[in-house]
Amino acid sequence: SSHFGSSHFASGCSGSGPSSCSPRVPYPRRPVEAMSMATDSTASSPKALRKADDVPLEALHDWRPTENAFGSAFRNYEDSKRQEVVQRTYTTMHTKQTVAFAKEVREKWLRFDKAEMTVMEMIALLDNLVDDSDPDNELPNSIHDFQTAERIRQEWPEHDWFHLVGLLHDVGKVLALPEVAGEETLEQWSVVGDTFPVGCAPEEACVFGRESFKANPDLTHPVYGTKNGMYEPGCGIANLTMSWGH
Repeated sequence: SSHFGSSHFASGCSGSGPSSCSPRVPYPRRPVEAMSMATDSTASSPKALRKADDVPLEALHDWRPTENAFGSAFRNYEDSKRQEVVQRTYTTMHTKQTVAFAKEVREKWLRFDKAEMTVMEMIALLDNLVDDSDPDNELPNSIHDFQTAERIRQEWPEHDWFHLVGLLHDVGKVLALPEVAGEETLEQWSVVGDTFPVGCAPEEACVFGRESFKANPDLTHPVYGTKNGMYEPGCGIANLTMSWGH
């Protein structure tokens, strides 16, 4: 997920949705009981909400079940079961994710020289990671990947590309695992959670709001601490430097 520093950046963006791909990508199933955890909900499903086949996928962009794995509301950052670890992770993230850090970590990781692995090998490694930024789930991320893919396949069987996106969406979190990163293993604050543009003042819409950025040194920078920061208004999302994450 992402929260942008200023909403006017989006006005300079253009693009289209993902194209369909085929054939359908098969993948092994986790145990059904593990799959169903944290996915059941009393809310109407997207399939029920659509009712007609001509309702586009985009029309359901903001839909989510009413209950998470703990029987609470989704994305509850006020008093969730995991409040302490989640708040600590985001506060550290919002303190340490700076322009300088973003440049440094890109230099290290965009060389693509750390490992050569299959997708399934990386997903298996995520058995060892529970996302410290997630208020909704405390299962290993490998289980979460399969949950997501299976739930999407259940609700949108016709969108095979979407099933694959659900399976892959958290694979980048292997950067927080020594099996991949070795001595350069990243702490979770630099891998998990919602992303945001660095180099401009944060928006209140960010998780835990502007207050959580108060110790970030970029806030006192003469450029990075301003509304537009190092960007031109309407520059487009492709021209933003985002906080580093999965």
